[in-house]
Amino acid sequence: MLEQVADALSRQDYNTAAKLIATLVATQPDDHQVQLYAAQLQEATNNLDHALKMYRLLLQHAINLKITAEARQGIQRIEQLQANVLACARAGIEDNIEPGFLILEPMSQAHKQIAVQRFAGIMNLDPYSARLQLPSRGWRLYRLGQMGELEFYRDQLQQAEIPCFCVSQHDTQQMFTFRVSHFQSFHPQASIVCMDDRSELRTFNFNWSEVTQIVTGMLPIFEEVMEIDAHNRTHRKSRTLDYVNICDLQLRGRRSIFRLCSQTYDFCDYKQLVTQNRRQLTGELSSQLSGDLSGLLNGQRIPSTSRDNWKNLMSQIQERISEVPTQCDFTPFAETAIGYPELLGRIDPHIELLRRADSHWDRAFHLYSTLSMCKDRE
Repeated sequence: MLEQVADALSRQDYNTAAKLIATLVATQPDDHQVQLYAAQLQEATNNLDHALKMYRLLLQHAINLKITAEARQGIQRIEQLQANVLACARAGIEDNIEPGFLILEPMSQAHKQIAVQRFAGIMNLDPYSARLQLPSRGWRLYRLGQMGELEFYRDQLQQAEIPCFCVSQHDTQQMFTFRVSHFQSFHPQASIVCMDDRSELRTFNFNWSEVTQIVTGMLPIFEEVMEIDAHNRTHRKSRTLDYVNICDLQLRGRRSIFRLCSQTYDFCDYKQLVTQNRRQLTGELSSQLSGDLSGLLNGQRIPSTSRDNWKNLMSQIQERISEVPTQCDFTPFAETAIGYPELLGRIDPHIELLRRADSHWDRAFHLYSTLSMCKDRE
């Protein structure tokens, strides 16, 4: 029967070869010659991934030199064919030299186990490295480069069911970012006082329906401390002192980002908000807000902590745009973006915090927010 299989393969009668091989596999599953014919059938019918796997198993377990030689030749044929396909696919991508970013999106552990081999093959990695680079928690800033090349890899990865996207650097710069001082009113429209790039105060009015996405994050505030080790030697070390809350309201139609910060937001304007929204605060909404509002309704500022003030502010906003999607996985993205200090050094963070030194975390958040807006626009 082995001769009949060889004859069918040589005549390219793959239906007959498949039937014969199925019979042989059922009766002689450990026969390396049968396995070689099965791999050759997979290769001939363009199931290259399965054929490559079978050839490699034969190289590991077969002892017949003729079989291992043919398995090695099969691997070389497939790898050469794949290289030619990739070369054809890459033809012409050099024309798009605009810089950009390739972002890997998170996947479940079950999906990750399946995707490792595909990712390793596309990016020319060993399986261990591929497993480490596929994210599970949030976005990963995986590669910087020319958009032509990044779009090529994006297409390859998406065909392999590995979630990802790429954005040009130019697109991330085509947005207006305003630092919010305070809200003047929430109803019926939002009226907001902001600071523009020239540090000038401006007032904007917009409908809540214009908000297309919310992006939130926490920025660490570092301090330097002196520590004494076991040998009584002092060392300077950075330590996280506190965190600052950041919230971006994105209005895609206006290409605008309104950035709220818990450290710089002017919470002293509660009195004006209450005057304009008295009906809401004394009605159903008052029962939902935490804290004692009696002082506020009498025209006084709420005597509460900054955390309480921020929580109440976010509650006011969420009640009006509860259906708007939120991006809140900034920290895992920042942990990968910090590895690109030259990139982050060129980004204007549009964030001004009270800290001893600038932090790349601020720039990473601005990049995260603009990438989110570009992806949402697509």
